Amino acid sequence: MAEGPEDFRAFQRTLAERMRAIEARSGRPQKGDDIILSVMNDARFGAIDLRFIKPWADNDQHSKLNVMIRKVFEIWHETSANRYTNPETGRAYDLPGAVQMIFSDLGTQTSQSKRGFSAYNWIRSELIRMGVPAEQIAFMQDYDKAAAKLRLFGDLNAGRKRILIGSTATMGTGVNAQQRLKALHHLDVPWLVADIMQREGRIVRQGNQHDEVEIYAYAQQGSVDATNWQLLERKMRFIGLAMSGDRTIRRIEDVGGEGNQFAMAKALASGDMRLIQKAGLEADIARLERLQAAHFDDQFNVRRQIQRAERDIRTAQTRIPKIEAALNQRISTKGEAFALHRNTKVVESREKAGAWILSQARLAEREGRTGRWTMGRIAGFEVMCEAHEQQFRTSDKRKREVVSTIYLDTPAGEIEVETDRETKPLGLISRIEHAALRLESDLAETQRSLEEAERRLPAYRAREGLPFVEAVDLQAKRAELHALDAELEAEGKEEEAALKSATANDDAASDAIEKTEEVA
Repeated sequence: MAEGPEDFRAFQRTLAERMRAIEARSGRPQKGDDIILSVMNDARFGAIDLRFIKPWADNDQHSKLNVMIRKVFEIWHETSANRYTNPETGRAYDLPGAVQMIFSDLGTQTSQSKRGFSAYNWIRSELIRMGVPAEQIAFMQDYDKAAAKLRLFGDLNAGRKRILIGSTATMGTGVNAQQRLKALHHLDVPWLVADIMQREGRIVRQGNQHDEVEIYAYAQQGSVDATNWQLLERKMRFIGLAMSGDRTIRRIEDVGGEGNQFAMAKALASGDMRLIQKAGLEADIARLERLQAAHFDDQFNVRRQIQRAERDIRTAQTRIPKIEAALNQRISTKGEAFALHRNTKVVESREKAGAWILSQARLAEREGRTGRWTMGRIAGFEVMCEAHEQQFRTSDKRKREVVSTIYLDTPAGEIEVETDRETKPLGLISRIEHAALRLESDLAETQRSLEEAERRLPAYRAREGLPFVEAVDLQAKRAELHALDAELEAEGKEEEAALKSATANDDAASDAIEKTEEVA
């Protein structure tokens, strides 16, 4: 944690004034107007070093940037004698010395032209001034070709380069230079948890020859840093809950959404820790309320799943005996055993049986007859034909037409046999026989459905009625926020009363002076 000198506190006050001006502005910002994003960017840059804001400012030895540089040099000096082994040959590398990585998405070399100052250039020049050989320092942005990157990684593993500086985008992935990597430094605070994970994945990595590694995160006292690290911690905790397999987590949202952005920016700019605490509490409460809503959604889903499982069990228990009865009633039609039993006649030819059934169904359609009648028995089941009217729209008129449906009437229910204008007699009989043979698969599917419903029902019942585990924490944070709001409101009223009193005294003094001048 870098100390916050008076110059930095004055800078924080200017940010607070800018935020008040933005808050007081009505309507949409015009071109050239100050906006929240600009304030936040200046806050993040200023937290590293005030020369990003005022390039002419003096070098502050207490800035976060200089604090980090001293730590990097200290580790560079302490690890200069460390020896490492080439994993390919099993022999010690010729050169000693550990490697360090410095991550910063802000203050790259391009910021020299945009803001008049570059953290990258300053880190290199200061380390060289302290005694680090220039050839041991590298900027990742200088190695944009694949071959150049491979040479750089080789130099780092061999000890020819010992300090690598880069951004999350250039150095967060695809960097296999972990053999000597002893320390990693976060100079800035990235926005995303994924950025932190990518950065630290460079050092916490298989192939690193250290038993322990060091990760440093830097913050400027009274700046945006502390709260940004806190926001990342909240996001990481929420993601951890989701990744843990907790089934009550049904929605993941970024806790740093737009609704809290203005309050957080105002708090950071003010430097008042109570406002930062208030913004943090509001973010925590919003997160917990989302978790609470997800919990209620989950409980609703649990009850619905219980009802569905119970319904599936009842349906299966009712249907299984019916399918078994249908199987007991079914008669084999394999090979020459096929027969269509009509009232007075038995048709043993599949083609003749199919032709007769189709002719009766299509005759009903042509004559416009509706109703339901038996066509005979196949496989021990009644072959039924049902004809009914349907309406079709042709241009602006409605046309009525009779259509027929053929199905098997079984104890397990009606099994429809699909037909169309192109269906042939043998094709129809094949479909009827296949429908009768589907009973085994229907029984197996229904039994599987019963077993699955009986298996999942106890788990859902165990979750039914579970309380929201963070209810106490939510209630406590709401109470804490309420107390903090009351404190800030009371202080605001006191300041307002003091201001009115001071104004009244000034007015009285002015009146007295005027009267004295009149007497004179």
